Amino acid sequence: MRTLIQALSLSLFSALFVFATYRLPDWLPADIYLRLDPLLGINAVFAAREVINRALWSLVIIGTTLLVGRFFCAYLCPMGASIDFLDLLFFRKKRRQGLKLETGLRRVKYLLLIVFIVAALTGLSLAFLMDPIALLTRFYTFFVYPLAVTGINLILDLVRPLFQALGWATLSHLHYFQSVYYMSAITLLIFGGIILLNRLVPRFWCRYLCPLGAFLSFLSPLGLFKRRVSEACNQCLKCQKNCPMGAIPDDPRRTLLPECIQCRTCANVCPQNAITFPASLSLGGEYSQVDLSRRGLVYSLAGGLTIGFLATQNPFTLRQGRSKLIRPPGAIPESEFLRTCIRCGECMKSCLTNTLQPCLWESGFSGLWTPKMDLRLFPCDQNCNVCGKVCPTQAIRSLSLEEKTHAKVGTAVLRKEMCLVWAQNKLCLICDEICPYNAIVFRPVEGYRRPVVVASKCNGCGFCEQRCPVKGESAIVVVPEGEIRLKEGSYVKEAKKLQLEFKPDPGDDKYIVEDSGFKIEKRKTPKEKPPSKKPKGFL
Repeated sequence: MRTLIQALSLSLFSALFVFATYRLPDWLPADIYLRLDPLLGINAVFAAREVINRALWSLVIIGTTLLVGRFFCAYLCPMGASIDFLDLLFFRKKRRQGLKLETGLRRVKYLLLIVFIVAALTGLSLAFLMDPIALLTRFYTFFVYPLAVTGINLILDLVRPLFQALGWATLSHLHYFQSVYYMSAITLLIFGGIILLNRLVPRFWCRYLCPLGAFLSFLSPLGLFKRRVSEACNQCLKCQKNCPMGAIPDDPRRTLLPECIQCRTCANVCPQNAITFPASLSLGGEYSQVDLSRRGLVYSLAGGLTIGFLATQNPFTLRQGRSKLIRPPGAIPESEFLRTCIRCGECMKSCLTNTLQPCLWESGFSGLWTPKMDLRLFPCDQNCNVCGKVCPTQAIRSLSLEEKTHAKVGTAVLRKEMCLVWAQNKLCLICDEICPYNAIVFRPVEGYRRPVVVASKCNGCGFCEQRCPVKGESAIVVVPEGEIRLKEGSYVKEAKKLQLEFKPDPGDDKYIVEDSGFKIEKRKTPKEKPPSKKPKGFL
């Protein structure tokens, strides 16, 4: 039963991930797993210092854990399901001796949990580094999804001649857009490391490193259902050997309640049927075997405070605000954006044009993995607003298409020294023709027609930068100058207040390019003819 529920949960997680596209209906919460994650929710609320409505979904998992026990890790967690299935695939026949430093290693996840919470209280979001739902979402986004698209396109290429022979025109031309992402290799190495650790003990990540599991383990002993062992136990220790979490110590009648994930594996393997999980209101058993000690607690508290301080005082901080970093339309102001964003990668996967890419050091350490727009790679489609729909903490606001159009992300700037028209007097109309808002026009400058940007009409969509034919860096780039980032309120009203106008190109900015190129020939005014002599008798 547990395996079936795990498979269904992982399938649902994968299906919602696939559905997170620009066709996503408003009623479907594709980010529901991220919303249900208590660690991400608490981290975002503490860092932002305010209540985030979508984070309140995590109260469902907190409440059910208090009622039932630590069931999420065994049944619903997609990372746990992935670890179990891959462990069955790669390490089923491997002999594992276990670890001698069992007690010491169990402390690690609790120390990490304290570090993340304390750092969040200082305004630094760190939980994304090791939260299992965020990790798996990034792995799906940066590696699984592009790989799956590549495989599908290869299969389509192989069977395309068959479709053409059968006259199936639609399938003959079917091809899925291939997305690419920075740091895909790093994401693969992190996930691969999590799976390889299973070679030491089953569920190594869940036992020793998962901060979400550490949080739930504090609540688990309060649950109704607890492991009980009857007098029929003959101490064969099969339950201890098969427990995936190592929650059964040397005495099989005892249970480490914080570590028990209610998987019932021990009951299934018990030859005497001596193990049950009845409902009980008493705490029973030992609440926790984790001994952080005063020194460990002080170290973890100091670690969280130190990391929070160093995040704003490090060599990369000087770059923050100086680079041409373009955030997605609807992103809240930068300081609050960095505190609220959980770096799950959901917005990047759902981006229709693949312009959203993860940051490395462009915004300092605190901006690691946050989304940025790489407009040289791809522009922002003006008919897509899905990034705000799938953001579980609303670091990117969910906007209507009209509001999103007025959420100006920057302004295009012409680099005249690189522009083919300005620098070389060559014929090039691409930026003017591709601009959807007629924000680029040609005007006479010293006897020549030259492209200029009308800042009040540019919302920073990046079509001009992406389509510029100049090799390497574009001759026209979007910079954050003039960006509008609101935590609340209407972008339409703010744009009107700033006298900005974003209307579709009416197509009236056209002219005939003459043989002289962009040079404006001076036309000679015709000489006036002398008045003709009129015959006598005529006035």
